[in-house]
Amino acid sequence: MKGSAVKILSALAALSALALVGCASAQVAEEHAQDVAASQCADQGKEFVQTGGTAVSNGAEAAASAKGHCVGPGDPDYVPPPPPPGS
Repeated sequence: MKGSAVKILSALAALSALALVGCASAQVAEEHAQDVAASQCADQGKEFVQTGGTAVSNGAEAAASAKGHCVGPGDPDYVPPPPPPGS
């Protein structure tokens, strides 16, 4: 289940889109997509590893997607957090 669960969670957590009205920024939309995916992984106690994505803007609307997967300890893409300062 470990490998298939990561792949399924990748598909569920990896895509997010945002449409903004007014002065839309593709960068803001892309950051939001990354934040949503990271939040979904964090809810599972994992981290989001981005493997791709898109961001477009026409000046009035922006949309973005963040493609990747969730990883945790024991997964090949997992990078442990740095030790706390002073340790």
